[in-house]
Amino acid sequence: MKRRFLYGATVAMGAPPDAPFPLNTTNYPEAADQLKELGYESMEIHIRAPELVDAYQIKEHCEQIGMVISTIGTGQAYGMEGLSITSRDRDVRRRAIERLKAQLDLSAVFGDCPIIIGSMRGVIGPDQTFEQVQERMAESMKELADYAEKTGTEIVIEAIDRFETDYLQRAEEVLTLIDRVGSRRVKVHLDTYHMNLEEQDWRRPILLCGTRLGHVHLADNRRRYPGWGLVDFKPVLEALAEIGYERSLTMECYPYPDGITALRRAKKYLDQVWAEMSEEMQKTD
Repeated sequence: MKRRFLYGATVAMGAPPDAPFPLNTTNYPEAADQLKELGYESMEIHIRAPELVDAYQIKEHCEQIGMVISTIGTGQAYGMEGLSITSRDRDVRRRAIERLKAQLDLSAVFGDCPIIIGSMRGVIGPDQTFEQVQERMAESMKELADYAEKTGTEIVIEAIDRFETDYLQRAEEVLTLIDRVGSRRVKVHLDTYHMNLEEQDWRRPILLCGTRLGHVHLADNRRRYPGWGLVDFKPVLEALAEIGYERSLTMECYPYPDGITALRRAKKYLDQVWAEMSEEMQKTD
């Protein structure tokens, strides 16, 4: 059985050393070369603000070596600047929305490359209600979805576990929000590390999303590389194949024991799982 999805990895610029990115770089073209050498096919770029990079240089280099830019991570703007599209402060919300519009402009340069809204959706916290935050989120997302429509781009909203946020933790919660926004430009982003903490099984969230699944992060428990620990990736890959997922499976894990080793081991493990799946399917045909 031919594998349709791509293997990718997260690459960050200026992230803290304890952040869950296999590669932390000051040069995205060099990082793309490293991934290519390891047999990876896509690269997710994490960046605080688009003006920090030469987008056309990155695009040209990636096209030359056959590396797909899968997604743009935006969470550094929340971690470093506190920008959130659900902030009670209207000015903070406005600056967050404008930053994400700039990220969508960057996405338009790269091509078919969704931006991720993870931590920039903010939290509920002790002094406000879910509905207050949900209302601000829907309002902000409608504006961003309209902008994505104009620029021909896409947004994926990540379901994140309870230890990092108290808002939008499971696939069905993100789908409910997307229904409220009402745009085909907004999809779900799942991460096996978060799913391991929040979902009831591996298949149901993926099947529930179906064609509205826009991006996938892979990591084992403790956010180590796939194959390190307890997560069973076989039903994950089976469900992704069942819905016809053809985008990137992106490793977002700690650089343990180092980033290159983690990525090499992850790909070897996933290749083995996929080979076993293919063999089983051939026997049943």
